[in-house]
Amino acid sequence: MTASTGGSRFCRAGIGVLAAILVGWMVLSVLAVTRQGTWADEAGYILKSWWYINGTVKPYTAEDATWYQPLSFYFLGTWQWIFGHDIVSSRALSFVMTAVNIGLLASLLVRLGCTVWPIAFAIVVYVLTEDGIFYFSSAAPYACAVCLQLAALHLLLGMRKTASFAVAIALGIVLTLTYLLRINLVSFVALSLAIAWVRAGRDRWRVFFCSATIFLVTWSLLALLWGRTFIYVSLWFPGVTDWLVQAGILPQLYSNMRSFSSQILIPHLGTFDMLANAFSGGMLRDWIFAHHGVPVVSAVFATIVAALRRTPNRGWIALFAASYWGMLAFHHLGAQSYCPICIQAYANYFDYLAALAGGLSLHGLMQTGPSERFVRRVAVGAVAASAGLAAALAFSLTGGNKLPSIRNRTDSLPAEVGIAGQTMRTLLAPGSRVGFVGRDSRIPLALASADIRVPPVTLSLISFYRKLNDNLTPEQQTQTIDEIRQLSAWTDAIASEWMQNADDWLVVQRQPVDYVFPWLTWAPEAQLVKTGLEKCFELVAEPAFNEFVPPLSIALYRRVRRGSICLGE
Repeated sequence: MTASTGGSRFCRAGIGVLAAILVGWMVLSVLAVTRQGTWADEAGYILKSWWYINGTVKPYTAEDATWYQPLSFYFLGTWQWIFGHDIVSSRALSFVMTAVNIGLLASLLVRLGCTVWPIAFAIVVYVLTEDGIFYFSSAAPYACAVCLQLAALHLLLGMRKTASFAVAIALGIVLTLTYLLRINLVSFVALSLAIAWVRAGRDRWRVFFCSATIFLVTWSLLALLWGRTFIYVSLWFPGVTDWLVQAGILPQLYSNMRSFSSQILIPHLGTFDMLANAFSGGMLRDWIFAHHGVPVVSAVFATIVAALRRTPNRGWIALFAASYWGMLAFHHLGAQSYCPICIQAYANYFDYLAALAGGLSLHGLMQTGPSERFVRRVAVGAVAASAGLAAALAFSLTGGNKLPSIRNRTDSLPAEVGIAGQTMRTLLAPGSRVGFVGRDSRIPLALASADIRVPPVTLSLISFYRKLNDNLTPEQQTQTIDEIRQLSAWTDAIASEWMQNADDWLVVQRQPVDYVFPWLTWAPEAQLVKTGLEKCFELVAEPAFNEFVPPLSIALYRRVRRGSICLGE
């Protein structure tokens, strides 16, 4: 079977299907940008990007150690400076970048010989899923990360046993930006350098030299700019960094915090128990397949094709499929020490690999199938089945693993935030800073829309909590608390300091009722907060928004006293 399988009528039908897919993606994405819910990470990106770019908050300081690489904040912040820093404007960047990514994905497949039907299939796998629409329409770095990876693959594809200085420098820039966008993408940097070793031929050392030089110069300049905290955060991998410190390869930085406190949210499991949990049936079903079933099936399809058939681009199919499985394992296992279910979000960084592998596999089958009728049925069936599976999985997401997507909302989040922000403007002066007790991301977003700021640490309160180890000496306690404070995390002693001496205003979430862990001392129903409100604050207002989904109400308090009396002493 040859290229004759792309007969004119079948090709025109494929163009029509592809156009329908793109229109569907555009409609769903616009709805998502303007209506879907949010979560703590996205709220943090929206708020911190604007604070960093206008100088309100300095990253890699005790006020905000950031804990992420810097590029996404400054990229989004620059976009916000030009187009506005509200929710919709911030999300629009991802929408634009995803449109670019679709073009890069399609053009990569075209360069590898694919026709319209395999491209349509790959786009469904990549973007037309519940998670694809949700994450690639959010103000988070997923779309930008994929864009950099696809750009790197285009550069690598252009290497044919040679690599000019221009290509080597361009790849070095792209890989450096990739690392400075998300530290976990070091896995893709390693993959790219491995591909360059093969494709650049004797020019591979030129590629490695340019990449290493660009990275080291850029990172060193940023280290001089932001100092010790940036060095620590930008080199921190779960488990790996601790081993490098113990081996003497990296310096001891903030060693007391790591040694004498822990993130209580995640239980410390032995290796066997950790692996058993990571690959349990519930984890695989609810957090991998339920969210990423379409890319997983595409990768399985590609793996089978690469193993059993001699098809065009067999090497690329095997590479993309193997890379997808490797990334899945790397990100899933790497997150077990701090967020066991985060593969659900992280997989969006590399699902495009499954799309590329699946698209190339479908193209290979179309080129080598036994008859024209057969390959046309396979092509149509693959596109229809992928879209059908994406829809079925989207409607199966209920309960604890559903997303606050357009399907799960009846009201628009940006509209809610705007209404709440207008109310806050009548209660507090622009430029005010308030403490925040709660976890509903609508509250800090609404405050920000009224030009009112909350402490950055309270945007992801539970993630930044550290429990001191038992039986520490007074000196160890003091040193550990100081390091926790320097890294803008917190522990019970720091929460007590907040209650005694921090902000003049305090916003407390009342609805939805914040059911949290009993050990969390900075929570609406925690005894520390109840006592502090009674002894040191007076109630000013209790705005309620019962029409929101879910209903939202807050209490605004003004401080009237400071000191140990706020602790009931």
